[in-house]
Amino acid sequence: MTSSSTSIGRTVEFPGRQLIFVPVSMLIFAFVLHWVYAELVSPAFSYLGYRYRSPNTDVVVISLFVATGAALALPRRVDRGSSVVLWVLFVITVAPTILMAPYMPYRDDSQAVMLGLVVAAVFAGICLGLRGSVRPLTVPISSSSIGLVVATVSAVTYSLLAVTHGIDLRFLSFLDVYDVRGEYATNLEGVRILSYLVFSQANVVNPLLVARGLFLRRRMWIASGVIGQLVLYSSTGFKSMILVIPAWFILACLLRRGKRAIDGLVLMWGTSILIVTSAILDHVTGNILLTSLLVRRFVVTPGVLTSVYVEFFSEHPQVHLGHSVFRSFVDYPYNAAPPYVIGEWMAGLPTMAANANMFADGFANFGWAGLVAAGVVLLVYLKVLDRVSDGLPVGVVGVIMTMPAVALANASVLTAMLSHGLVAALILVAIMPRDYGFRRFDQSSEAVSCPRQTSVEHRARKANKRLRTRRS
Repeated sequence: MTSSSTSIGRTVEFPGRQLIFVPVSMLIFAFVLHWVYAELVSPAFSYLGYRYRSPNTDVVVISLFVATGAALALPRRVDRGSSVVLWVLFVITVAPTILMAPYMPYRDDSQAVMLGLVVAAVFAGICLGLRGSVRPLTVPISSSSIGLVVATVSAVTYSLLAVTHGIDLRFLSFLDVYDVRGEYATNLEGVRILSYLVFSQANVVNPLLVARGLFLRRRMWIASGVIGQLVLYSSTGFKSMILVIPAWFILACLLRRGKRAIDGLVLMWGTSILIVTSAILDHVTGNILLTSLLVRRFVVTPGVLTSVYVEFFSEHPQVHLGHSVFRSFVDYPYNAAPPYVIGEWMAGLPTMAANANMFADGFANFGWAGLVAAGVVLLVYLKVLDRVSDGLPVGVVGVIMTMPAVALANASVLTAMLSHGLVAALILVAIMPRDYGFRRFDQSSEAVSCPRQTSVEHRARKANKRLRTRRS
């Protein structure tokens, strides 16, 4: 067993351990995912298209090996902004897509293997393309200026929401969100900019407030971010805005470890535990609420819809962005946007929006080439993210990037960039001062590799200070 050479203060890693722990973790995740889908999700939601077929054992094994190969390409340590995005995307989109394809009735065995291989290859290419050193690319402004930017964006967002739709801080049941969401969509007509502002506030600005409060132990910052998120949820009805709050705190606790980066497998194990815990609590309470909200919504659906989209747009005309940026140049073949076309095809519900992940949307537009192109766009974005976030604690960047990363599981990469905060997050971390109250959580290589030198310099400064005091 060989070990990689490390600097002083760094943890020694053993590659052999990775070849053991990654496959074991993937096997457990695959088993739990199959069990919850076959036993709980499909029986309860088959009328919505969550159908199940008994898989071929050989195909299941092949898919498990393919998913494990993609996992081995991931950065083992979550020490950059791109690491957070890659692990979140893998756990809630890439792994479910590969592992669930064998028991989706929408794909036969050979097609299921093909889908898994292509998605795994594209994702592994993204991971490998992000390896290496990072050259900083930042334009930081002063602390007072960033505070002014955050305050201005928040004031404009909440004021425009109050005037256009109204603000209501109340307890909103998950059963009532669809009525609120419909009313919000109606009031949004003619004020499209409000949608961008609301998602930027919910997905980027409020997470920044919470992250700064958690890392600096400032309760007012935490309260402002959480209360703002509750206001947006109760006013718009988007469940993800409230469900993400616990994720902020969990991720901040995991990543707030000074100079030590967490192992990415923690996120996979956490998701497996979440699946099992939700199922147990639902069994105790006699319903399927938690499994539906947390597991079906965030983990199962992206995997199901990738197979559905690939099946439908393999047999029907692809859209070539005719519903989007190319609407003036392309003859769009359908009467509704792709999510509604798929919703009607898989569930017979024309009003059901089956919003797909970035890979499924890429296939809907240009087939396999579109799926690869979506991966290339994400690779470029993550390269820029690493450059503009250099010097900031990974915990802060991770909390800010949580919802934009989740958006990639429910929208195209372009929609996630423009409408769900990916670009806004990029701008925010680029202009954020490197010493924005986070200096003591700095994870620079100098601080990690030279603790002895830092201590010596500290004692020297204290000695010089005492000498100056005596002279005076």
